Amino acid sequence: MQTRGQEHVTITLTDDGAPLSVEAGISVLGAARQNDIDIMATCGGRGRCRSCRIKLVRGTATEPGVADISQLSKDEIGEGYRLACQCYPQSDSRYSITPPTHETSFQILSETGEWQDMLDSIDPAGENETPYGIAFDIGTTTVVGYLTSLETGATLACVSGLNPQTVFGGDLISRIGFAAEKKTHVKKLHQRIVTFMNDLSQRACDQAGISRADICKVTLVGNTCMHHLFLGIDPTPLGSAPYDPVLREARQCPARECGLRLHEHARVYTLPVIAGFVGADTIGMIMASQLGSRPGNTIAVDIGTNAEVVLKTDRGLNACSSPAGPALEGGQIRDGMRAAFGAIDRVSADRDIVTHTIGDAPALGICGSGLIDAAAVLLDLGIISKTGRLLVQPDRLLPDAIAARLRHDDNGSPEFVLVRAADSGNHLDIVLSQGDIRQLQLAKAAIMSGVQALLQQGNLERSDIDAFLLAGGFGNYINIRNARRIGLIPDLANDRIHFIANAAGLGAQMALLSDQCRRQAEKIAVETQHLSLAGLPGFQKTYLDAMGFPEEIRK
Repeated sequence: MQTRGQEHVTITLTDDGAPLSVEAGISVLGAARQNDIDIMATCGGRGRCRSCRIKLVRGTATEPGVADISQLSKDEIGEGYRLACQCYPQSDSRYSITPPTHETSFQILSETGEWQDMLDSIDPAGENETPYGIAFDIGTTTVVGYLTSLETGATLACVSGLNPQTVFGGDLISRIGFAAEKKTHVKKLHQRIVTFMNDLSQRACDQAGISRADICKVTLVGNTCMHHLFLGIDPTPLGSAPYDPVLREARQCPARECGLRLHEHARVYTLPVIAGFVGADTIGMIMASQLGSRPGNTIAVDIGTNAEVVLKTDRGLNACSSPAGPALEGGQIRDGMRAAFGAIDRVSADRDIVTHTIGDAPALGICGSGLIDAAAVLLDLGIISKTGRLLVQPDRLLPDAIAARLRHDDNGSPEFVLVRAADSGNHLDIVLSQGDIRQLQLAKAAIMSGVQALLQQGNLERSDIDAFLLAGGFGNYINIRNARRIGLIPDLANDRIHFIANAAGLGAQMALLSDQCRRQAEKIAVETQHLSLAGLPGFQKTYLDAMGFPEEIRK
């Protein structure tokens, strides 16, 4: 990108007005990253979301491009707003970083479900060991830590928060892409997560009234990318075929080598990974749910930005992963946000649309469970077709109040107003757009096509599923009927669908307490068969079939 013959331009991004000299041809997002200034970029800077909005206050930059026009309204562009990833300064200029939706009081699932009595298998204390350990579940979006008594197995404190790496991308591919840009980016991502884990450890110790120096054991689960980044391993091999992990085996090392500031002799144990993106969190889920010993045909799914699916039959365990993307976490959704204070988390319809928000606060946006509800409601009303088209003039008669919420945006695309500006917490309309529905279709097709691919490999039909287990934070907050209505999960009787809370976190605690469980985890990693969806014959058709919405479901 040329900038009037200049080799460098000076831009200002921060409130303190500190000027930054950057190379000509670097985007505003690129300049910010070079100078350790955080601009949220959910899509990783690919122009597919609006989270990196900035406002040109002074100076000149490139004209709005296709991505800007697609993601921003005419009014916003007229006021000088641009996408930082698409905006290239053409002269010395000043920008204002648009703050993201202020998200507080996050709805993060920390409950690990039913705790099995492990007193008989808890390891005896060893030399230089204190009676405290901490187990971490590192997700792409959230991190949960469990401070645990190594004598009784009791959880002494549970702490959680957003993964600070999300500023560099809301999904794994974006995170891997950032790591691949520069060698120093792997170190930056590693330092972000380790610093946050030290902070969480301190919070947990403050709650329990102990010192971080009292923690002598650490276990960790996470998807393969998070696992690698914690260990400081470059995850870029995961971003291209054959998607092989750099390290599959379990690893033990001194905590200080990873950057954790705990007991001077503290050691870290990372559970093994299975293959590709089927990581240590899947091992934890399998172990905690006792999936291998359950009767019949059972499917366990951990729904997140990357969905892991495991099928248990009498022939053993088979697993695959599918990139659901950040839509179910609010990413790449026009008015999307995480499950935080003010997020629309439930939607229903009577004579008008009824919304509920987390904290009963004025709506600021919509999170994943609300997105599923909204789509299910509009499907029931005939406003969304089975192909995913948003119909401004549906075939059936609608209540006047609901019909009045249908309109076209500035670019002529249909949208549905969930909350009007006068009733929202940010004085802006909160809408469901045609693009939002497509993002939801991509996410749910990724998950269901993984389920269907495993069934096909086992010569099974959906009716052969005896139990369907939903793990993880997102899976435990969704409305089951509405999830079936949009085809996110199979249309099974409710008594076959079970929540198993944060099973990955429970698996991490089990490994913290017991060498027997650590050996079991390593055995699961070896014995679970991995199905790679990339290049699987017929998978493209399976995926495309999963894009559509069901015409009807069981009552």
